[in-house]
Formats: sequence, structure tokens, C-alpha cells
Amino acid sequence: MHAILVTMGTDGDVFPFVGLGARLRERGHRVTLVAPASYQASAEQNGFGFHSLVSQAESDEFIASPDLWHPLRSGLHGARWGVRFIRRQYDLLAELASDADTVIATNPGVLATRLVQEKFAKPAATLLLQPGLIPSVCAPPVMPGFPLPQWAPRWAGHVYWRLVDGTGDFLVGRELNRVRAACGLPPVRRIFRWWLSPQRVIGMFPEWYATPQPDWPPQMRLAGFPMFDGRTSGTLPPEVVDFCNAGTPPIAFTMGTGMMHAADFFAAATGACRILGQRGILLTKYPQQLPAPLPATMLPCSFAPFQELFPRCAVVVHHGGIGTTARALAAGTPQLVLPLAWDQPDNAARVRRLGAGNSLGPRQRNAAGLAAALAELLKPEARVRCAAVAGRFGDADPFQIAAEWLEALAV
Repeated sequence: MHAILVTMGTDGDVFPFVGLGARLRERGHRVTLVAPASYQASAEQNGFGFHSLVSQAESDEFIASPDLWHPLRSGLHGARWGVRFIRRQYDLLAELASDADTVIATNPGVLATRLVQEKFAKPAATLLLQPGLIPSVCAPPVMPGFPLPQWAPRWAGHVYWRLVDGTGDFLVGRELNRVRAACGLPPVRRIFRWWLSPQRVIGMFPEWYATPQPDWPPQMRLAGFPMFDGRTSGTLPPEVVDFCNAGTPPIAFTMGTGMMHAADFFAAATGACRILGQRGILLTKYPQQLPAPLPATMLPCSFAPFQELFPRCAVVVHHGGIGTTARALAAGTPQLVLPLAWDQPDNAARVRRLGAGNSLGPRQRNAAGLAAALAELLKPEARVRCAAVAGRFGDADPFQIAAEWLEALAV
């Protein structure tokens, strides 16, 4: 079997596909990763083939804009950026999928994959990393900007999702259907439903995190959280180990690997630690965001594998990305979620419902607001609640489960 794994985005969007590819390689299959150019080294380290979905310059253009993290403008920014590549990506994927034994696993946002699936009748599964993308009326996810209240009547939910679908059709539909026409395919509407493979949708999260609903896609199955940090070695940098061992457990602060506009956040984090007399680790690939000079109680870090770091931390403060959320849940470490856009508000709400942490709105994210919220999460009872959630992680391997489902599609 030739498994083509297609995804867009930053580490949290790509590493689950790398983890799945590693498992497929172990099972004797050929794997090709199709992702942003910066992930070529990750593919090569795992013995995959690689093709670039977007260039480094195109990725940088996407993440450099502050609109990427705005609750309303993020969708517009993503649509305007992404539609430019549909035809080019279709041509690439159509060529790669020419093998008779091809099976595709794709991020739903790569619309060209669904075109290839339709045009050439290729077996394909959508890998859905977060439940916040499922347009449910029975249990609506918390959407950024204008969320649908959980208590809203059914009719209001149907109207709400019609409006969401209409927005997607307006932003993406014209270009998508232009490419479809060129490929001899009929036009489509309600893109946020069409973008899910009709053959299989694999939810990479467990039922206790998002209970399946009657109005979820019938082809959807849940495999569990994909615990993979993208490195063949999960060792913490020595300076991080030394810092953690030098005193009380630190607080970890991160706004995700793609965030380039977090100077205010890291300044508030440093101030909150000073108020509380706590130590902190500031995780960012962009050190120019950090306050200077940093006190000795704050350690800058460009990368640390979360599965090794988070169990050593008192609290994790983060943006609400699904990968960071899952790692903190598995570690039994309390979370303070500061959601910005995309699926982040929904993940924040699920963390609160699980009793695994809290979240703060934009106006509360100064040093004093962070300190007050962190003081509650530093209490022993918060860690007891989180330990109970961590106990829900079982021994099943989500990558193994997903790999078997892909193999079944190839039959």
C-alpha cells in the first residue's frame, strides 16, 4: 500500500500525520508525506517520501499575519491564502495518487485531496484532529467570534450552521468550483460538509473528550489522541532538565509553534510569575517576542517534547491547540487556556468541563489576571482533578487503530 499523508499548518497539524506515517512504515507500507516545505527533514528522518504542499515563503506569509489569530478575521485570512493553491495542489496530488495501491489520509483543509478522491475514485480518509470542526446541532462546538449557545433550540442550530456553510461557500466556493469544472466535476455547496471524506473520517480524539452525537457524520470513528511530538528522540534539552530540577516545578507558557505575535503574552507571563514567586519556561521559536532581559527565574526554550516537559510543570498556559491540550491532559497537569481562534475556544470549553483547568478572555490576560487564575490552578485539588482525567488514557495505540482503518480502505 502506498499511503499519501496530506496536511497543512504548523507542528500540531503535521506531527500527527508523521506519527501515523511512522506506524504505517512499521507495518510495511510505503509512505509519502505532502506538507509544508519545512517538514521535509521530518519526513526524511522517518523514511518517508516527501513533496511540498506550499513553499517556506508561502507558509511564512500565512503565519506572519496577525489576522491568523483573530477570532473572526482568521477564517477570511485562511480562505484568501488557501484558495490560491487548489489547482496546483490538485495537479501534484493527482500525479502522486497514480499508483493503483494508493490510499490517502488528509487534513480536511486541503480541498484538493477531495477533488482527487472524486476524480480518480481513490480511497481516502479525513483525519480530524479536533471535534471543534464537526457542525453538530446536538452538541455544538464553541466556535470563535459568535458561538452557538449550548441551550439554543434545534431550529436555531440549523440556521446557524447554514450561515456558517454559506460563509464557506462565499469565501472558497467560487474558486473551488472553477477548479472542479476544469476537472469535469459538478459544482458543490456546503463545503464544510463536503470536505469530509464520505468513506471514512477518523477522529483523532477519544470519546471521553467528545462524545459522539447522532448528527455526526455516520462514517466517523474515533481513534484517540495522537501522541507524537515529531522527534525520533523525546529527550528534554539538558538546560531544561537542569532548570526543572533546580527548584519547584515551573509553569510552562506557550502560544503554539506558529505564533509570531505573542510579545504581550510573554511579558504578562513573566509578570505573573513575579507576582506569584513562581518560575516559568517560555516556549517559542521566535525569541524576539520575549522580554529582555529575562529574570533568572524564567527560562527561554525554542522546543521541548511536551510528553517529557509537562509532567515536570506545575501548570501549562497555552493557546488551546488540540495537541498541547491533549499532552497536558495526559500529563495530569492543570491547564490555563487562552484561546484565540479556530478550534481553540472549543478546546478551552472541553478542558473546563473535564475539570482539568480554566480559561481567560482577552481582557483578563494581563499579569494580574494570569496570576489570579494561576493561583487557583496551583492548589493541590486542581492537580487531583487532573490526575483523574489522565487516568482515562488507556493503552490502545491511536496510530495503530488509524493505520488499520486505512488498510481496510485499500481492500
